[in-house]
Amino acid sequence: MSFARPAAFFVKVLRLAGAVTLATSGAAGCGGVGEIGPSGGDARIELFSWWSSPSESRALQALIDVHRRDHPGVEVINAAAAAANASERRLDERMVEGLPPDLFQSYSGARMMSWVRYNGREGANKLEAIDDVVASSGWLSSAPASIVESVSYDGHVYAVPVNIHRTNCLFYNRKIFAENDLLPPTTLDELLAVNEALAAKSVVPLAVAARDPSMPASLMWEHIFILSAGATYYDDLFKGRLKSPDTRKVRAALTAGLKAMKYMNANAEELRWYDAVELVGRGEAAMLMDGDWAKAEFQARGYALGEDFGMVTVGEGAFVYVVDSFVVPRGAAHRDAALDLLATMGSVEGQDALNPLKGSIPSRTDIDISLYDSLSQRAMEDANDPETLFIPSRHLSVPRPFLDPVDKAFWEFVKDRNVDRMISAMEAHYYILQDYHAGLPR
Repeated sequence: MSFARPAAFFVKVLRLAGAVTLATSGAAGCGGVGEIGPSGGDARIELFSWWSSPSESRALQALIDVHRRDHPGVEVINAAAAAANASERRLDERMVEGLPPDLFQSYSGARMMSWVRYNGREGANKLEAIDDVVASSGWLSSAPASIVESVSYDGHVYAVPVNIHRTNCLFYNRKIFAENDLLPPTTLDELLAVNEALAAKSVVPLAVAARDPSMPASLMWEHIFILSAGATYYDDLFKGRLKSPDTRKVRAALTAGLKAMKYMNANAEELRWYDAVELVGRGEAAMLMDGDWAKAEFQARGYALGEDFGMVTVGEGAFVYVVDSFVVPRGAAHRDAALDLLATMGSVEGQDALNPLKGSIPSRTDIDISLYDSLSQRAMEDANDPETLFIPSRHLSVPRPFLDPVDKAFWEFVKDRNVDRMISAMEAHYYILQDYHAGLPR
C-alpha cells in the first residue's frame, strides 16, 4: 500500500528534513525511542482516550498488549470517556489545572493544532515534539505525506496517527434489504427513494444517534452533503474557501438532510453512536450512515459482515477521512514511558494489532495486508488510487470554536427545520474557519 497521490494534493515534507533525519535512525518496529528516554522499566501510564465501546476497547487493548510484550513492567490505564466531546472537556480542565495525563488522544489537524498553538498563540505549545519517536518507530518513512502534514508544524512532528478512518460509509441490515428487494443506496436520489420505500412498509429507514450532537451533524456533512454538493465543495466549505456558507449548494444540501432524516428513529436523542449500530444489527432500523468504525462495532457485537450487515461508501470517488492520533503533553508525569508507548503506536506491530479490530486502515503503508478484511483492503486500494478524492473530514479541517456551535445548531435545525436560521449560525462563525486556514503555514 503506497497511498500514491497527485503531486498537487500532497504537501511535500522536505521542510521536515532538518528536524528529522531518517537515514541515521537505524531502528524500526516498537521498542526504544533513541535519545529521548529509556525503554522498559516500571511505570504507570495514564492514557486519556474516548475509546470506550466494545470494539474500541478491544482494539486499544490489542495495541497495549503489543507494548507490554516489550515493556512488561508498564501498566497502561485508559481514562476513557464515552464521547469525544466529553473527553475533550475533561482534558481541557486538566490541562488548565496543570495536571495533564501522560498521553492523550486527539484528531490530527485542527484539533491537535489547538494545543500546538495554544489559544492561537505562537510559543504557547502544550505538546512535546516527537521527531525522534516517529523516526525510531519507522512510521515517518512509511506514512503518506498528507498524514504527516496533519501532525506537523514548523518542521516538527507532534503526534503519532494510529489509523485512517473513512467517514463516508453507509451500513445496512441485509435481511431487511433482502425482504424488501432493495439495493443499498449510494446516491442521494437512491437514499431518498429507499427511505420512502421502507417507511411505506413501517420500517425505520435510518438510525440516528444524537446524544452527542456531533453525530447527526457528521451524518449531514460527511454523507448527505457529499452526496448533494460533492466532496470538493465539502472541502472548500470546511477550509474556509467560500466567501460565505450562504450558497445554493449549501442550502440544497441542508434541505436534502431534512428529507433524509424525515423517518429516523424517535429516540435519537437518547442514543450514542454504538446504540444506533445495535438498532440496525437487531433489525429495528434499516441503515446507519457513519464512519467505518461502525463495521468493527457490528462485529464486536456479534453481527457478521456479509450475513447480518453490509457496507457501501457514498459519494462517488470520495474518501473522506479522519485520523486518530496520540500526543504527549508537556509536563506529563511519566514522559519517557509515554514516549515509548507512542513508538509502539507508530510501529508496524502496533498498527497491525489495532486497525483490524478498529475497522480502520493503518497510517503506515508497509503493513501486512492479509490481516485485514475485504472492506479494509478495498479502502487501502481506494486510498492508493490517484483518481480518489482523498479529502480530510471537517474534524481535521475545522477548529472547535466553529465546529461545536455549528454541530449543536444542526440538531436544532433538524427539529425546527429552519434553513435560514441554520445558515445564520454558520455565517456567524465562518470567519473562524477563514482566519484559521489563512494563518496556517504554506
